Amino acid sequence: MSNEPINPEQTPESSAQPIEQTPVERMASSAYTQAGQAADSLRRGELTQNSQVDPLADSDDRLIAMLSYVTQLVLPVIMPIIVLLSESSKKRPFQRYHAVQSLALVVVFWGIFILASIAIGIIQIVPILGVLIGIFAFLCISPLYFLGGIALMLYYGYQAYKGRRFAIPGLTSFLRDQGWL
Repeated sequence: MSNEPINPEQTPESSAQPIEQTPVERMASSAYTQAGQAADSLRRGELTQNSQVDPLADSDDRLIAMLSYVTQLVLPVIMPIIVLLSESSKKRPFQRYHAVQSLALVVVFWGIFILASIAIGIIQIVPILGVLIGIFAFLCISPLYFLGGIALMLYYGYQAYKGRRFAIPGLTSFLRDQGWL
């Protein structure tokens, strides 16, 4: 052994090349960044980003795009799936863009609702406090959540009917990263 002091800057760990992230770590890092950007947008009151009128969208495209959002209120996922499976979907990028976006939005909406329901169910194990939280969630939070979802679907449907191609904060960038848009 030598009596030379070890320089912490020259340890074998620091001289090694940077560790490459796994695909899951890259996706998680990207999702974290996108969630921060989405939260900043929502704090500023922006429900859409990069909203531009698509000059190639005709009246049929705009109507189908609007129906992709609005029909989610009555029959979730049916209209976007019909649009995506149709042959004209490949020729009409405006319709496809809004069908994918509305399908992803409703999947996120119901996913959050199911996870919150499971969490509230677990909390209700606590004798008195759990029951009070369950009643509060059922009577106050759930109606507000669904009214907010209805308002968002109507708003996004209206924007699509105006011929706008817009980005939903956080969701659209995730869909682009996955190659779905």
